[in-house]
Amino acid sequence: MYYQVVKPGTGAAATINSTVTVNYRGKLLNGPPFDSANGYSSPLAALVRGWQIGVPHIKAGGNIVLFVPSALGYGGASLGPIPPNSVLIFDIDLTGVK
Repeated sequence: MYYQVVKPGTGAAATINSTVTVNYRGKLLNGPPFDSANGYSSPLAALVRGWQIGVPHIKAGGNIVLFVPSALGYGGASLGPIPPNSVLIFDIDLTGVK
């Protein structure tokens, strides 16, 4: 997996046991967006493995771009507009950690 820390943030750091609140945009490697949300909250452990690995690299107030290979995303599954074995790109603003 590749990631780019755009802004490291200065707040709390997330762990696998944290609930994170994020603003995010997801798109496919060839560009089409497939999802976005503002103020989305979830236990980090419930999200795709790529998020579990990447989000802890920033603190609340930070921004990271994750390039998630299919093995750390949805694998061979087709999920709505996401074809099987897709590389996913997530632009994530970590707004809160509990």
